[in-house]
Amino acid sequence: MPDTPIQLINTVRDDFATIFRQVRRSVSQDWFQLDLTLAQVRVLFVLTRQRASTMSSIAQALGIGVPTASHLVEKLVRAGLVERSEHPKDRRQTLVHLTTAGEDLMEHLSQDRLEQVRLWLSQLNEEELNALHVGLEALSRVAQTAQPDAEPRHHDNKQEGIEKSEKNKE
Repeated sequence: MPDTPIQLINTVRDDFATIFRQVRRSVSQDWFQLDLTLAQVRVLFVLTRQRASTMSSIAQALGIGVPTASHLVEKLVRAGLVERSEHPKDRRQTLVHLTTAGEDLMEHLSQDRLEQVRLWLSQLNEEELNALHVGLEALSRVAQTAQPDAEPRHHDNKQEGIEKSEKNKE
């Protein structure tokens, strides 16, 4: 067991990284059978998170140019996964959003990962599940109050604050 809060934070962070790696490795064959490029899948993820988006907001979210975003969206329109519509307040802009088929695809792919986590959780005993629940509930509470677009605090600053608070306890 780690001795200090800093060591515990680092251990928990490493545990999360291991879990996330395993989740990525456990993707179902459905992911491999997609006839989509990684860039197109990234557009789908942006639209899942942002719902209706302009071409420029998609480009900005992905760090690409608007012409590239437009090309990716066009391919997704032809695949029946997204559609364009006129912006209700600015007719010069076009909104892009998932079609029902696009929403269904993203839901299906998401459910595969959740099912894998459920299988892992079913292998824990009741005491482990309760401990995990308490910890994740606390982390979820902190995550929900965090500003989504705020810059994360530099790890060293947080670490210094913990070290200072430990010294004050002594």
